[in-house]
Amino acid sequence: MDVLMTLGDGAQVFRFAVDTAAYQSLTRRTEWRWPAQDRLWNEPARQFTGRGTDEITLEGVILPAWKGGLGQIKAMRAMADAALKDGSAARPLMLTTGYGDVLGEWVITGLEEEQPVIGPSGAPLEQRFRLTLAAYARDTA
Repeated sequence: MDVLMTLGDGAQVFRFAVDTAAYQSLTRRTEWRWPAQDRLWNEPARQFTGRGTDEITLEGVILPAWKGGLGQIKAMRAMADAALKDGSAARPLMLTTGYGDVLGEWVITGLEEEQPVIGPSGAPLEQRFRLTLAAYARDTA
């Protein structure tokens, strides 16, 4: 199985792969904070106050009848819902690319699902997903 990316580690891991939940696009947005301070008779001054949010959005398609089955989006939701079942289970998840680049700890902040093609039994023949992750910054002090 060609793994594109893994989210989590140990017992709680989700593998994005060509044979399962393959994402077609990855978008990463990183912010740096430079708030403006208005000045009289001059342009606003800016001061760097640190790094802002860092988000990754994965968009992909699942063909449950072909490979992987119907449980993949349910598994993503279960990872995000871990905090609801047991507060101590709420923890950031390690994100690693298929080529071995460790991107650090991330949390799931959103999951959208679309079922554009439905089979005769009502089961989706195609599922599209958009998973949003935010970087988790541990306190350094």
